[in-house]
Amino acid sequence: MSSRIASLPYVRRLRISRVRRVAGMSSRSQRGAVSILAAVWVSVAVITMAAIDIGHFYYVRRDLQRIADLAAAAGVQTIGSAGSCTAAINSAQLNATKANGLSSNGAIQSTCGRWDPSVNAAPSYFVAASASPSALPLNALQVVVSQPVSFLFLAGQTRTLTATATAQATDIRSFSLTTSIASLSGGLVNGLLNGLLNTNLNLDVGSYQGLATAQIKLLDLATALGVSSMNDLLKAQVTVAQLATAMATVLSQGNVVSASVTNALSTIASASTGNTKINLGNTSSNNGLLAIGLGDPQAAATATVNALDVLMAAAEIANGSSAINLGAALNLSPIASVTAQARVIRPPVIAIGEAGTYPDGVTYRTSAHSAAIQLYLNVQLVNVNLSPGSGLPSLVNVSLLNLPIYLEVAPGTADLQTTQCSTQKSSSYSWISTTPGVTALCIGGDASANLTNTTVPTQCNQPATLTSVSVPLLALSLLNVSVGTTSPASGFNLNLQPPTPTVFKFNGVTGDSDDYQTTNTNGLGSAAGGLVSQFASGLAGSMHVTTLLGLDITAAASSLTSALAALLTPVLNSLDLLLVPLLQLLGVQIGVATVHDLGLACGQAQLVN
Repeated sequence: MSSRIASLPYVRRLRISRVRRVAGMSSRSQRGAVSILAAVWVSVAVITMAAIDIGHFYYVRRDLQRIADLAAAAGVQTIGSAGSCTAAINSAQLNATKANGLSSNGAIQSTCGRWDPSVNAAPSYFVAASASPSALPLNALQVVVSQPVSFLFLAGQTRTLTATATAQATDIRSFSLTTSIASLSGGLVNGLLNGLLNTNLNLDVGSYQGLATAQIKLLDLATALGVSSMNDLLKAQVTVAQLATAMATVLSQGNVVSASVTNALSTIASASTGNTKINLGNTSSNNGLLAIGLGDPQAAATATVNALDVLMAAAEIANGSSAINLGAALNLSPIASVTAQARVIRPPVIAIGEAGTYPDGVTYRTSAHSAAIQLYLNVQLVNVNLSPGSGLPSLVNVSLLNLPIYLEVAPGTADLQTTQCSTQKSSSYSWISTTPGVTALCIGGDASANLTNTTVPTQCNQPATLTSVSVPLLALSLLNVSVGTTSPASGFNLNLQPPTPTVFKFNGVTGDSDDYQTTNTNGLGSAAGGLVSQFASGLAGSMHVTTLLGLDITAAASSLTSALAALLTPVLNSLDLLLVPLLQLLGVQIGVATVHDLGLACGQAQLVN
């Protein structure tokens, strides 16, 4: 029965139709699947080609960065040479094209400037030489390398790739300044160190001569003291014994000096039992062993210092925490009350840094200042507080005379003008300008601050109030007589020194004949006689008188200023009569400044951006 039904014609047609429908649906499904697969494969191919292009661009970009880095590093090493910027640009060009294979269709653009994180804006800290005066002195080279690169799968299409690199290199000069010369005799140096350190040393001349020629790299000194960076070294505080031990450790490595030198340092360390700690770096309030004129102190890691200079300066700082009080010696009673402090500075002041001036064009980045004698005086005639009774507030305060004076004898200032590096130490040079003096004197509200100055010439930068009458309850100033100016702020300054500095030229070789160079004023210390009283003649013209609400009545009060100047004359003359014998007793007879070259560390390239 079923076989007969299946054999019926309409049943067969129904089956054939169903088979055909299924076959048609399968064919259409296959065609759709092929289209999807084709789209997927095309997408994969496009992504693959794009990835290959991106990888190709990345490879070329990385190679351009390599070329830019090496070119900047090569160029900046010559920025401190005689050719300066031109030499640096040419060196970078040759390094990129010849040494590192920059393509012929590539381009390189080099810009000289200054990298300084303490002054210039982040994130590059770089300023081009053509953009600002603050870009001097040059210490950096910025290199931009570019090259058009063709797409691998887009015929005729290119993309320009660029890479930028900035390299910095600073030439660091170390030198010391002293304003008195002592022949290098064992007895004299022993006596000086014994007096400063309260020891009983008896080293021979050979030991001191060895110390005088021993050079110590600052990075090695930091390692010996257990600190990890130059910043940490400048913040460190050590005793003289610890410093001497650290220097002995550095010099004993590599057998660079004789055993007598390290033994001498060990002897000094054992004999120095004092616990006074000294600052290794200068601070705003205290003298330190090292004055580093760098925005980035780490650049001074390769600079060197002299062992004997370091030892003498450290001993002076350890001993000189307080100045000698000369108030009793300069007794002017009943004429006036005098506060007097003196400091004798014979050891050298050590300066480390780069050449040139700050953007102001006046202040040098690396300088040293010293003086054989420093003297601070504060002369007071009459100070009266008028009060209605004991324990009651003052109605009127009257100060007839308050005269803060600072005096230096045999001062000297040395400034690092410029450096020039080459491939040979004998043809690498530094120029240091040195100004000796007989005396320097100033009156100012900040006169006493000069006692801790080791970098710049003596200067009072604030006016000093000589005479004042005020009503404290009303915060009212009835009368104020001052010396100096308020705009710009300045005291009254006077210097006896040569009109122009002496410029010394040092090569890069340590231990040769140019290491010590000296200049002097050829003026006797007795020339200081009369200097104090010279103020009286010029003082009246430097006085300013103000009254209520700051009203300037200087012109109308000329008789008052003349009277004050006349009043000062016997006081200042009396100071002269006392000071000159005192200074001569201390042996200050001539203004001499000696610069000791401690070495030139030519720039080592460092990629900074």
